[in-house]
Amino acid sequence: MKSLHIHIDRLVVEGLAPAQQRQFVRALEAQLESQLPQIASQAFASGRSSQRIARVMASPMRTATTPERAATQVASALRGAIAGKGNPRA
Repeated sequence: MKSLHIHIDRLVVEGLAPAQQRQFVRALEAQLESQLPQIASQAFASGRSSQRIARVMASPMRTATTPERAATQVASALRGAIAGKGNPRA
């Protein structure tokens, strides 16, 4: 059986208060969990046994963006990077 491990070494989201940072982390975990079937199928479709992504760049976020919306954008950018879409800068 195949398994998928996602390790985020460092995550920088500027402009969030400590309480919002905690909301963001919880929302990102929930987004990744809910998108796990799509992420796994994209990861396994590449045929590689492992994949390292140096950097994932999410879209710029508006000042009033909620932590939940920011988490959705980051999860989407990660899914795109795993699928080989987008152009993350190394």
